[in-house]
Amino acid sequence: MSDIAITGIGVISSMGIGREAFWETCKKAGTGIKKVTDFETSSFASNVAGWIDDFEPRDYMPPRIYRRMSRISRMAVSSSVEALNNSELDLKGLDKTRIAVILGTAYGSSSRVEDFFVSLLRDGPRGAQPFLFPETVPNAPASHIAMFHGITGPNSTFCQNDISAENAMLYARNLLLGNIVDVVLVGGADELSPMQYHCYNDLGVLNKIKINNHEPADPEPGGGLILGEGAGTLVMERLDFAVKREAKIYGILKTGILAGGATPMGHYEAGGEQMGRAMTMAMEQAGLGPAEIDQISVSANLSAELDRMEYHQLKIIFKNRIKALAVTPLKYLMGDFGGAGIIRAAAVLLSLYHQLSLPALKAEALKPEPHGVLKWDIPSKSKIQTALMTTSTFGGGSSSLVFTCK
Repeated sequence: MSDIAITGIGVISSMGIGREAFWETCKKAGTGIKKVTDFETSSFASNVAGWIDDFEPRDYMPPRIYRRMSRISRMAVSSSVEALNNSELDLKGLDKTRIAVILGTAYGSSSRVEDFFVSLLRDGPRGAQPFLFPETVPNAPASHIAMFHGITGPNSTFCQNDISAENAMLYARNLLLGNIVDVVLVGGADELSPMQYHCYNDLGVLNKIKINNHEPADPEPGGGLILGEGAGTLVMERLDFAVKREAKIYGILKTGILAGGATPMGHYEAGGEQMGRAMTMAMEQAGLGPAEIDQISVSANLSAELDRMEYHQLKIIFKNRIKALAVTPLKYLMGDFGGAGIIRAAAVLLSLYHQLSLPALKAEALKPEPHGVLKWDIPSKSKIQTALMTTSTFGGGSSSLVFTCK
């Protein structure tokens, strides 16, 4: 009775616009990291990001709807349109008070925050642009999703850095298990902006990589963050509800754990004890041991601090398997952002559904040592039943989710 089915997937990603394009790129470990041309980066330590340059909101909704939305809201609503269409849910036949919209984002619309406060500083209170203000609050994307689809059930937004989307998924799970709602549109979204890029550069945490327009980006693990952006939506239902309507089921969210440890501001939990605790508890609650996990999606983001910590905990938990252990650090291909958990979960679910393991690296690639060009293992068809997705964020938060086949 605790199994939650995922019946719809929508993706707007630097690795592909739409679920199918994203999956095709994902299967071959294609990258969405490219030179930033939307704003000036010549004075920064880096000029690359996992940014989206081919997204057209008119493919999902009419201009009269999206013309005043921020970029993040356009991406979030578009991913929800794809996810609902994919789920084949008939919203007209459902009680919309029993449908929830739950979203995770680290920063919301940082571009509209910048634009609004620039107008305020330049022109004063009377000259500030009022139509920009509604998009400066992080819950705007979730509100737009609800308004676009006419959904009147619970609506919440989680902002907890890199585990924002994971928080959203677990809260959505609680709403479903508590029989408060029948369906949840759970999303994760973030957008890149000049202000955000500038701040990360000034903090000195960006991967110091500069490329020309058509060069491939080959970042070095441990060299620093590569920022990203994107949006994804999953349609989540109780398994009995999904089975009753004969829905296509991509996979099952079996269990999930949130944990937190004390850490200095701006840093990851040094020893990773809470990350390890979250992984261990999630597997135990799912009735699985480390030997029964078929694939692992890790949160490694090219920063030495997180990647080293994650490798250390994997070594403790998977012990004798560590030399051959394969892991998928999807942020190496799409960049790091707070809502990335939904897109990582989408990759895991598509992998389970198609019975094709995700491209992977040896776990030892997470160690912050010179590796040269990363060598991804591109698997062929395989039988996979279980997947572990682990995430940690600066500030000390960690989560672990276990997904299984239906």
